[in-house]
Amino acid sequence: MSLNVAVIGVGRWGRNHVRIISSLKGKIVNRLIVVDVDVERAREVSRTYSADSYYSSVEELISREKDLDAAIVTVPTVYHYHVVKPLLREHDVFVEKPLAETPEQGLELVRVAYENGRVFTVGHIERFNPIVGVAERLIKRKGREILAFEAKRLGPGPAGNYTLNLGVGHDLLVHDVDIANFFLREKPMRVYAIAFHNSTFPYEIEVQALFEYPGGRAAHLTASWRTSPVYKHRSFSVRTEDSVITVDYILRRISIDNGVESFQLDDLKTSVHSEMINMEISYLQEEPLKLELLDFLEAVKNRREPRVSAVDGYIALKCVFKALESSKKMTPVEITWEELEGLSMF
Repeated sequence: MSLNVAVIGVGRWGRNHVRIISSLKGKIVNRLIVVDVDVERAREVSRTYSADSYYSSVEELISREKDLDAAIVTVPTVYHYHVVKPLLREHDVFVEKPLAETPEQGLELVRVAYENGRVFTVGHIERFNPIVGVAERLIKRKGREILAFEAKRLGPGPAGNYTLNLGVGHDLLVHDVDIANFFLREKPMRVYAIAFHNSTFPYEIEVQALFEYPGGRAAHLTASWRTSPVYKHRSFSVRTEDSVITVDYILRRISIDNGVESFQLDDLKTSVHSEMINMEISYLQEEPLKLELLDFLEAVKNRREPRVSAVDGYIALKCVFKALESSKKMTPVEITWEELEGLSMF
């Protein structure tokens, strides 16, 4: 079974989705349809990647494409809710992160998907980054409980005047919230955060958030555009009782620090690392975006839960929202999850 797939919103990142879906034609994809409010852009992208049709609105797509199987939504964050909701009534949907602008919007989208039996996923691409998978296997091999998670996602900045993807919380912090939840295998129950602003941008440009998880565990996350326009840093570390595993996304490097060992040398007492392992990961695998889209399309084809569920996307969005709430109130904020009871697509 090959699928008829539409990509909605073909700006800078949306074009990458079109490129990959085009490469899957004749395999898991039958027809590719391009949609963008800028009809000239839709036409140009359609020609470049040999799409079968192009339209200028979701309404036109829905009325004209009766055999559409799946939609990939890559429009700016502020439009997610209004674009995705009508699609979910008829089709399976992939929406780029974050799920929506607010938790209320996100929860309604999850419920619409649930009520209509849709495959619905959110584009948390770091879940498909090979280096995350390697780190997960290393931690499982050591058989130790994770005590703390820390991540930094910095630059490039400043954000400029583009506001359709909101602030650094929605745009960057949401990535590491999802990865923290993935490694800690729990939902946080409390957050304390501080945020920084400047006079030229209406949303926050930096968030530092401390999330508390059950079992005395925590995640300290920093997302910032308070950098030079060319500076970029992406890393996380996982702490267990006897080691710290640090991942550098950009350098594709993992270091494993297994602590220090003290010994006497003549009249000197010194300490050295008992074991420090550095691994550089070669990305010989498929690119993360392709792995992410293949997982979605296979889930559509086989009627199964995608690797990143819509509920996962909702959890990450609510965590960001609660962090921003904490920063405004200047106090820790409780996070409860009773609204998720019974919400599972498969």
